[in-house]
Amino acid sequence: MKKKLFAALLASALAAGMLPASACAASSSYTTSNATLIRFTDAAAKASGKYSGYEMDGTDVSITAAGTYVFSGDCDNGSITVKKGVTGVTIVLNGLTLTNDDSAAITLNKTAEASLIAAAGTTNTVADTEGSNDENAAVKVKSGAALAIGGTGTLTVDGNAKNGIKGAADAVITVGEVKLNINAANDGLSCDDELNITGGTLSITAGGDAVKASPDTGDTGNPDTTSLGNVTISGGTLTLNAAEDGIQADGDLTISGGTFHVKTNGGHTTSLTDDSASCKGFKAGGALTVTGGTLTVDSADDALHASTDVTISGGTLTLATGDDGVHADNDLVIGTKGASSTSTPRINITASYEGLEGTTVTVYSGDIDVVASDDGVNAANSTLGERSDKYAISIAGGDLYIDAGSDGLDSNNDINITGGKVEVYGADAMMDAAIDYDGTFTLSGGTLFGAGMEPSAGTQAYIAVGETSPSGGMGGGPNGQGGGQGMTPPGDANGSNGNRPTPPNFSGNTSSDGTFTPPTKPSGGKADGKPSGNLPNRESALGIKEGSVITVQDSSGKTLCTATALGSMSSVIFSSADIKEGETYTVLVDGTSVGTAEAKLGATDSSSSMSTFKPGQGGQPNQNGSQITVGSFKDVPQNSWFASAVQYVTSSSLMNGTSATAFSPSATMSRGMLMTVLARYAGESTEGGTVWYEKGMNWAKNKGISDGSAPNRNITREQLAAMLYRYAGEPDGAADLSAYTDAGSVSAYAEKAVQWCVKNGILTGKTSSTLAPKATATRAECAAMLQRFASL
Repeated sequence: MKKKLFAALLASALAAGMLPASACAASSSYTTSNATLIRFTDAAAKASGKYSGYEMDGTDVSITAAGTYVFSGDCDNGSITVKKGVTGVTIVLNGLTLTNDDSAAITLNKTAEASLIAAAGTTNTVADTEGSNDENAAVKVKSGAALAIGGTGTLTVDGNAKNGIKGAADAVITVGEVKLNINAANDGLSCDDELNITGGTLSITAGGDAVKASPDTGDTGNPDTTSLGNVTISGGTLTLNAAEDGIQADGDLTISGGTFHVKTNGGHTTSLTDDSASCKGFKAGGALTVTGGTLTVDSADDALHASTDVTISGGTLTLATGDDGVHADNDLVIGTKGASSTSTPRINITASYEGLEGTTVTVYSGDIDVVASDDGVNAANSTLGERSDKYAISIAGGDLYIDAGSDGLDSNNDINITGGKVEVYGADAMMDAAIDYDGTFTLSGGTLFGAGMEPSAGTQAYIAVGETSPSGGMGGGPNGQGGGQGMTPPGDANGSNGNRPTPPNFSGNTSSDGTFTPPTKPSGGKADGKPSGNLPNRESALGIKEGSVITVQDSSGKTLCTATALGSMSSVIFSSADIKEGETYTVLVDGTSVGTAEAKLGATDSSSSMSTFKPGQGGQPNQNGSQITVGSFKDVPQNSWFASAVQYVTSSSLMNGTSATAFSPSATMSRGMLMTVLARYAGESTEGGTVWYEKGMNWAKNKGISDGSAPNRNITREQLAAMLYRYAGEPDGAADLSAYTDAGSVSAYAEKAVQWCVKNGILTGKTSSTLAPKATATRAECAAMLQRFASL
C-alpha cells in the first residue's frame, strides 16, 4: 500500500510541476547547497554537495539515503543503484551517458522508491550491453519498488540485452512529462504489477512488446502470484513500433487520454505464418477500457483485444489490422447507454478480417465505420462453439457504416436493433449477406439500410425487395458451416425421430429445368478456417452493382433514403420511423424502379401468408398471457395459417427450426433445401457430402426433378411448383389461370407445373388476382405446399 500511495502522489506531483526546484531546474541551478552533484568518467565517479547518502566503488554509485542526486558525465561501464528499502530519492540526469556492460545502468532494489528526472534542456542516455547477463534491463525496478519518471529533458534507454525498463513483482512504474526514447531487444517499457503513463512523449521500438504489464508466472521457482499486470494511460504521446504487441496488460488495460501511433510486426499487410504469434495493438488479459484519447493502430494481429470485455465509450480510433479490428472474448460495448450524440467514440476501421467481434456486441453511441474482408460485426466465440444463446448483436444508437467482404452483421444467435443508424453491405455471395442471424432478428427502432435476412420480430415496420436471405441461410460459424436453411436430418439433436411420410404413388416422365447458372465455387481456405479470398458475388436480380444509387420512395414520390452500393445486392431492406406498416414503397436503382413492397413488421403475420388462406390474427394468449405456439417455436402461433404445416414438416423430419425457438416462417428457402427435403420425403439418406445439400442435389438430378443448378439461390414459387410436379411424374391436369393478371409471367418451363399445382390446391394466389410466380417462396409457404402435396 505504501509504494502505491507514493506512486500516486508522485504522479500527481509530476503532472502539477510540484517537484523541488532542484529537480527541475537548469543545470546551472544545481549547487552543493541544494543537491549532491555526481560526475561520471570512465575511470571514476566523483561527488560533492548537500547529501551524503551514497557509496562509491569506482564507477558504481549506490544511494543509501533520501535526497536529490544530480548525475552528469560519460561512462562506458558504470551504474546507479538505490539500495533496498531507501525512499525519498530524486535522481536527476543532467547530461548523462551511462552504460553498464554486465547489469542494469540504473537499478532500484527491493521496496526502494525514487523519481528519475531528465533535467530541462538536457539529453541523457542509459544502456546495458548485449552481453549483460544479470538484470536483463537497462533500467531495473526490483520487487516492491516504485519508480516515477519525469522532467522536461530527454532520456534515451537502450535495452541491448533484453528489456529497456523493467519492473518486477509488485513494482509500480509511473511515467509523467518527459521525452522518453526506448530501444529494446525484447520488451520496451514493462512492469509486472502496475504501469501508469500520465504524460510525456514516448518513442519505443521493441523486439517484443513495446509497453507491457505481465506478472512472471512462468518462474516455476518463484512465480509471481500477487502482481496485477495493469496498464493505465491518461495522457502523453506514444509512438510504438513492436515486433509483438504494442501494449499488453495481463490484467486490465485502461486508456483515458493520450495520442497513440502503434505499429506491430510490420503492420496490417504482414501475413502471420505462426498462429500462436501475438502482434496486437492493444491487448488485455482482463478488461480493455477506452474512454478517451486518439488511437492510431497498424497491426498484423487484432488492433484491440481483450480476453474478457472491451468497452469503448470515448476517443478517436483509426485501426488497420490483419485480423480483428476490435475483439472481446466476452462483451464488446461501444458508446454510452442513453447518449444522444453519435460523435463519441469515433471508430474508423480501415482494414480488418473481422471488424467488431465479441460474444455480445452492443452499440449505444458513436460514429463507427468498418471495412472488413470477412464479417463486419460478428457475435461469436470459438470457446462456446458455433451455437449459443449467449450470442447477440444489439444496436441502440450511434451511426454504423459497414463494408464487409462476407456478412455485414452476423450473429450466431440474435440481432436487436432499437435505435441508431445502420448502413450495412455484405458480399452478396454464397452463404454471405449484409444481415445474417441464427436466432431472432428484432427490429424496434432506428434506421436500417442493407440486405440479407429479414427481421423475425419487432415493432418497427420495414420493406424488403429481392432475395431477402443469405444464400446458405447460415450463421457465421468458425468455418462458415451450418445446417443450411434451418434444416437438420432425422435423429439430430434438434430434429424429430418421427417416421417419414409415405410419398404419393406418382409415376411419369422427367424433364430438366434451368435458367440459372450455378455460382463459382470458392477457392480453398486457410488451415484455421478463414477463407483465402472473398466468395464470388452473385449477379443481382435487381441490377445493383458497385456504384449503383439506390433510392427508397414513398407512394407520394418522397425520397426516404439514398445510398450508393458498394457491390452487388440481391435484396434491399430499409426501415426507419418514416416507414408505416401496410403502406407501399418503391425501390429505385439509378432512377429506375426495381420493385415495390408493402411495409410490414418483423413478426409472423398475414404479410407472410398466401392470400387465399385466411391469415391468423396472431396467437391467442393462454392463461399466463403468453401465446400458444407450435412446439417450442415462439414465431408459430397455433392459430396462424401455417401452424399445421409447420407441425407436419417438423414432425416428419423434413424441415427443422432455424433455432431451438424459431422456425422463421417468413424467411426464404433455397433450391438446394427443397431438393434435400424432397429426397428425404422419398426416403433417401441425405447425410454426408462435402456440402449439406450434395446428397439431395444429386438425387434430384438423377430423378430429373431438377438440373441441380444454383442450389444456394432462393427458390421461387414457380420453381417450387415445377419440382413438385416433376416429383409427381408430370401428371395430367391443368387449371385455368386467366383469373390471375400475372399468369403470362409464368416461365414456359413451369407453365404446366403451375397449372397442375393450382388445380390441385397446392399453389394458390398471393392475392385474389396475382400468382407472383417469380416471387421467392417463404419457409411457411414451402411447408404448406409440401403438406398439401403429401395429402393428395
